[in-house]
Amino acid sequence: MPSEFLVRTVTGLEDLTAAEITEAGHRVVDVTKRQLVVEAAGPIATRLADDLFAVRASVPDPGRTKAGLRQAVARLTAHLDPGVPISVTASFTGTRNFSRHDIEDAIGERLCVPYFSRRHGAPPPGTTDLRVTLDGKTMWLGVRPQPTPLHRRAWRKATVVGSLHPPVAAAMARLAGIRPGHVVFDPCCGAGTLLVEARIQEPGARYHGTDVDPAAIRAARLNDPDIAWRTEPGEPDRMLANPPWGVRLPADAVPSAGWPEAGRLVAILGEGQRLDRRWRKVAEYPLTVAGRHPRIVVALIGK
Repeated sequence: MPSEFLVRTVTGLEDLTAAEITEAGHRVVDVTKRQLVVEAAGPIATRLADDLFAVRASVPDPGRTKAGLRQAVARLTAHLDPGVPISVTASFTGTRNFSRHDIEDAIGERLCVPYFSRRHGAPPPGTTDLRVTLDGKTMWLGVRPQPTPLHRRAWRKATVVGSLHPPVAAAMARLAGIRPGHVVFDPCCGAGTLLVEARIQEPGARYHGTDVDPAAIRAARLNDPDIAWRTEPGEPDRMLANPPWGVRLPADAVPSAGWPEAGRLVAILGEGQRLDRRWRKVAEYPLTVAGRHPRIVVALIGK
């Protein structure tokens, strides 16, 4: 029998994550803001998701009031006995007369186990984290089956200012359509997040990255020593880029001074940022990341 999971995403990556999961043979039952409900045919392997939780219980969404919340929590936890110390992380859509901490504490107080409230900071190591979401239709309760959130990558040994959120980098790599034998270039690689995530998806391509900051190159080499850092191919097949947000991208320039031309460019741009006129935009994906609103742009050379 399929198992039901909550898959959490960055706002704006819901449909791309649903496509990734569907292609792997699972059934996406519902898509709401930052969340997919998935009937899994087996283990779910996803690079685009922020996190994943096995569903333990669900009840109808309680609406706006604290009284409705209390009643829903009583039903939601009626048959739940975690048996270990817990913390709770909650989120909701819409306007409510309660906060996420009210949801978390209501769940914690109903269960007869040690409970660590997030009102007072992060819980201690070894605590089982329950996830509760209210999506306007259903109140879900899930348990993370893996020890850490999916967005925490084992390869990530170093970061620099402006390092990209790994699931966003994975989505950009997917949009690039990288194939075996392709040459892939990142002209402002930072700590290498884009190229490392791309190489995990398609190890048969060749990857090159460079950056004006020597500290960024050192961080990138720590994260993946096998990528050709500080090298620039003449005519890459694909280009991935996370330029500094708030800085206009290079105007038309010769390849040695600016970015080379490529078969396809996938860049993440800050608010007000745009590509120069060499590039023709073919797709755009608005995101919300850490309270900011960048967008992923897919572009080709020419008119």
